[in-house]
Amino acid sequence: MKGINGEKKYTYSGSGVDVLRNDEFTDYIKNVVKIPEWAVKEPTGYATILNFTNPPIVLTADGVGSKLLLHIEHNRWDDAAQDLIAMNYNDIVCVGGVPKAFVDYLGVNHIDKQHYEFIEALVKKLTEYEMALVAGETAEIPSIYSDKDWDVAGFCVGVLQRRMPVETISYGDIIVGLSASGFHSNGWSLIRKILKEEKIRIEDLDFDLLKGTRIYSEVTNVFELVKGIAHVTGGGILRALKRILKDKGWHISIKLPDYMRWVLNYVEIEEAMKTFNMGYGMILVVSKEHLEKVIEHVQGEIIGVVSTNTEIVVE
Repeated sequence: MKGINGEKKYTYSGSGVDVLRNDEFTDYIKNVVKIPEWAVKEPTGYATILNFTNPPIVLTADGVGSKLLLHIEHNRWDDAAQDLIAMNYNDIVCVGGVPKAFVDYLGVNHIDKQHYEFIEALVKKLTEYEMALVAGETAEIPSIYSDKDWDVAGFCVGVLQRRMPVETISYGDIIVGLSASGFHSNGWSLIRKILKEEKIRIEDLDFDLLKGTRIYSEVTNVFELVKGIAHVTGGGILRALKRILKDKGWHISIKLPDYMRWVLNYVEIEEAMKTFNMGYGMILVVSKEHLEKVIEHVQGEIIGVVSTNTEIVVE
């Protein structure tokens, strides 16, 4: 398929990732797992609240995904560490938790210098956000990992400060967008396919493609003022909005940053909306009475309103 300028148009599923298949597997897991009474049912699914402590704790796990392959290729350890932390930290924030402790799993062919450098970057970044690496596992598995490839996963524990009252979101509430630092850590199988097929060198781009995912630590200061928080990750901005608004609609206006304008040369806008963050890495839903104070604290911008139907304007 060709775009208006003759470029090829790529899809996420065409790069080997099927979001619907992932959702089906997630639904299967939910059906076979019996949630104990000490686990709070959190409707957005970003993290799990466990109430067997006082205050309750919040738990989640995530990784960097195939973006790690580019970090490895370009020795971007600080950005890889920030990606790993952010994908967990931001999910904890979405349910009203303050991240505290971090655990990592490193799967490698053999331990090498780059793994020392990555761990050094990870510990440094965690310290910057008042977190600590308290445990972990490093596994040398040459039968699984090739000589150059490896993977890392993170597990984050936080303290619940205030459960987000997403059930109180009403029509007319304001949607606030917090800018992203780039593509963050989602959609990279598609991005990598574009780079390969179009023979693009990331050094030749006008923006830093591998910049680490923004960590939205400032949002912990407005927990008492917001009704819902969405971390824009897998499934793009559309899925993020659905996670907090459920059956409600939204009118939003999106201002595209440079990296999104670049990728739209190769991806249809509909595909981008369900794959990428479109320029906003976190979304807050706020009542009008608290709007001014929230924007002041988080440096966000009004991008829309909760509505009975859905309309999206792309600028």
